Amino acid sequence: MDLNSKETVYIVIPVHNRREITLKCLEHLKYYGHLQQYHTIVVDDGSTDGTTEAINAFYPEVKILSGNGNLWWTGAIALGMQYAYEQGADYIIWLNDDCKVSPGTITDLIRYSQENSKTITGCQYLEQTNPEKVGFGGKVKTWKGYRFINAPPKQLTPCDLLSGNLVCLPRDVIKELGYPNHKITPHYGGDSLYLLKAKKAGFNLVVDSRHQVFNLSNDEPKLYPNSWLLHPGEPLHILKLVFIPQSGLSWKLWLRFNWEAYHVWGIVMFLKKYIYILLITILRFFPLKVRKILPI
Repeated sequence: MDLNSKETVYIVIPVHNRREITLKCLEHLKYYGHLQQYHTIVVDDGSTDGTTEAINAFYPEVKILSGNGNLWWTGAIALGMQYAYEQGADYIIWLNDDCKVSPGTITDLIRYSQENSKTITGCQYLEQTNPEKVGFGGKVKTWKGYRFINAPPKQLTPCDLLSGNLVCLPRDVIKELGYPNHKITPHYGGDSLYLLKAKKAGFNLVVDSRHQVFNLSNDEPKLYPNSWLLHPGEPLHILKLVFIPQSGLSWKLWLRFNWEAYHVWGIVMFLKKYIYILLITILRFFPLKVRKILPI
C-alpha cells in the first residue's frame, strides 16, 4: 500500500531488547491489516538483541526511530509522538509491544475518537488466568487514590485515568499539552501524569471494553515488582527502588503525581505509601518462610 493512501493515524511502539515479543506484536498488526492501513513507528531504545535488524528484514514498511538506551518508555513515546505530529498525524496510538490486540480493536478506538471530539480512548486488559482481575485499563479517582474499574464487557465507560498500554490520542492533545516529559517521569508514570494533565485540560477519558486485549509477556517488572514483601533479592532491594527514577516506586514520581492529582491530601497519601514501603523493608529481613505467613 502506498504511504499516501494510509490514514493519518500513527501507531507508536516503544521497545527495548524484546525482539521476539516485538516481532509477534508486528505480526498481529500485519495480520489484522493495521500495518497496511495505518503508519507504524517503532522506537527502538538501544536494543542489542537485533530488534532493529529483524524489523527491517521482515517489516520494511515500519518506520524505526532509534534511541541510545536512555529514552525509556516516556522518552520513546515522546519521540514517536513528535515524529507523528510533524508528519501530520490526526491520531496517535500508544501501543506497548506486549499487547496482543484482537480484530477491530485499534480501528474502533480511532473511530470513537473521531466521532467524539476531545476524547482519549484506551483499552482494558483482563488477565486470562483470572478474568476478574484488571491488568490495565481505566481508573476512577477515590480519596484513597486511583483504582481500576472492571468495565462491563462491550461498553465504553468514562473514567478518570487510563493505563498507557493501548491508547488513542487526538492531535489536539499535543497542541495543548506538548509531549510527555521524560525528565520528570522517565518510565513508570509517564502515561499517568500526561493523561492526568489531559483530563484537567478538558479531554474526556474513556475505557473501551468492546474487544479483548491479551498480554504477550507474563514477566514481573524488575522496576515495579508485584509482591513487595515476597519479591526475591536482598532485604533492601525494594527500598533501593525508591531512589531509581525509572522505577514504579520512585519517590519523585509519586510526589509529583499525588500533588498534581490531590494537592495537600496527596502529600498525606505520599507519606503513607513510603511509610508502608519502609515497613515492608524491615519485614524483608525475616526469612521467606516467615514472610509468607505474615498477615500483610
